[in-house]
Amino acid sequence: MNPSERSNAQITKLRIPHKILVATHHKTGTCWMRSIFMGICRENGLEFYDGKQEYLPEYFDVFFQHHSEFNLGRIGAPFRGLHIIRDPRDVIVSGCFYHQKSDEAWLHIPQQRFQGMTYQQKICSYSRRSDQVLFEMEQCGRRTIESMTKWDYTQTRFYEVKYEHLVQDENLDLFRKIFTFLGFPAGCMPGVLQHASDNSLFSGRLQKSLHIRSGRPQQWKQFFTPDHKKRFLELFADALVTLGYETDNDWSVDQASGADPEDQ
Repeated sequence: MNPSERSNAQITKLRIPHKILVATHHKTGTCWMRSIFMGICRENGLEFYDGKQEYLPEYFDVFFQHHSEFNLGRIGAPFRGLHIIRDPRDVIVSGCFYHQKSDEAWLHIPQQRFQGMTYQQKICSYSRRSDQVLFEMEQCGRRTIESMTKWDYTQTRFYEVKYEHLVQDENLDLFRKIFTFLGFPAGCMPGVLQHASDNSLFSGRLQKSLHIRSGRPQQWKQFFTPDHKKRFLELFADALVTLGYETDNDWSVDQASGADPEDQ
């Protein structure tokens, strides 16, 4: 037995009284949460599954779903969950940048609705940033926002949290509440919180990447124009009020230049 095998064999599986479900949406901290929970599972001998429920294995401890698509009636065991949302306007801006450079396979499939261009080619075909943001709003961003608004927020078995609160949780107070709700015992809490800290932007250990361009809240204020607001309200009506990001639809936008501040 080599050292790594011996190390793995010595891991004692953490006892948690129920399954854990982690639900994110596109551009709401998916890679961030995946890294945290994969690390926790690896260190504590827990079985981590990331994928569609139709392929969910019989034995699992943590079920990670990056589109928040669960058939809860068919989980087949008691569970607690975490559900993360983000300001829809920032979801649009983050997706706009990400989809122009990402190598995800679906972005490179020619589509008839884009006259044979791929999603990435189509969004990059717009020379103005404002048009790129509008395209993202009407396409992938639209599906994500509709998914967030359709989620059942009355479920008591899920801890609801906003991405914006997590990225500012440098003292890990919110993370501690989440992990306690999910059933992690006090004895393992220091190690679990360490994974949260090490994989968060405020740790100073992470470099910017395609998945981590900024992470700061209210990026939309640099890019949304009155035209963007008008179209947003046409598409999503009271979504911001429903999700708790505005108290009404009278939110203001600055007259953005359409330029990328990072290119200036």
